[in-house]
Amino acid sequence: MKTKQILTAGAIALSMILTGCSSTSTDTKDTKTTEVAKKKEVKIIGQKTKDSKSLKITNNTGKKITVFETKSSSEESFSDNLLENGDAVKNKEERILYYEVKENDKLDVKVGLQDQDKTFVFKDVDTVDIKKVDVSLKDDKVNLDVTKKDGTTATLTPSEDSAKTEDEKKDETEVKQEEKKEETSKADSSNKSNTSESKKDTTASTTNTSSNKNNTSSSKPSNSSNSSNSNSSKPAEHTHNWVAQYKTITVPEKGHNEQVLVQDAYDEPTYGYEYHSFCNTCGLDLTANGINDAQHVKQHMLNGEGGSTTQKPVEVQTGTIHHEAVYETRYVVDSPATTKQELTGYKCSSCGKTKAN
Repeated sequence: MKTKQILTAGAIALSMILTGCSSTSTDTKDTKTTEVAKKKEVKIIGQKTKDSKSLKITNNTGKKITVFETKSSSEESFSDNLLENGDAVKNKEERILYYEVKENDKLDVKVGLQDQDKTFVFKDVDTVDIKKVDVSLKDDKVNLDVTKKDGTTATLTPSEDSAKTEDEKKDETEVKQEEKKEETSKADSSNKSNTSESKKDTTASTTNTSSNKNNTSSSKPSNSSNSSNSNSSKPAEHTHNWVAQYKTITVPEKGHNEQVLVQDAYDEPTYGYEYHSFCNTCGLDLTANGINDAQHVKQHMLNGEGGSTTQKPVEVQTGTIHHEAVYETRYVVDSPATTKQELTGYKCSSCGKTKAN
């Protein structure tokens, strides 16, 4: 009976120890999982939807990015700033960009930096097979360094007018609006002049062909009224708002092969053996020092010492083997592959009509 109680108590104790170890292991695992999740957390730009696509964006400009806007290439205007008030992409920070483009369209991107009133526009960005995009700054201009999934890279430069300040763009828009108003005013003035001439011709014709003054008098207002109605219903002349159209040109990489030194030329010594005479009394190598054996032995004997010599093999350099320098052929890149924006023509934003460059 006592043995059974001892076994039962031991089993309960062992169960408590195992339960405690399991709980500790689970807590430790959950803590590590939470820490890994925190490390992998990456902020996003834009809104993630079922139709949106995504790109990995890294800021390498050395400054904060405070403006980031996108649009489909066929759309006229960009979205609102995707970075909320107070938000900015810090230098070396990585974000995930979510964007939407229409079918058969490419992506247009606008980027602005802190403390700068300039923004930089990149048109017709081909996002197919892109792995990541690094935003860099060179010569006060923002560039997009694109890395594709196959490992190739390309640098996208901003469009020609994108570096203008917002004030400059606003001034240009106001000038275009004023020009449009002037053209509309001239068209209206021309229409009024034509209406006046038409009235005069109608009046003269009525006077010459009618013998009844009363009929002539009654016909004048009718013709004038018809002429006025005809001109008032004429639509205003359309003024085209030409928008520049661009296409992306890929400039292939250029390079050359050249010989590169891998190892310098050198001489390798060779060795052999020859027999030298050694003094048994003092151990001196008589051959290497050019000493006559007999005279050396005699000197030891005159000093009351024993005198004799032994012949032993000694390793000595016998010559050299010359090795030529080693070269190998290596490919050197002179200029990396890049892309540039080329003007292809213009398209009216109102009616869709196009014209050549």
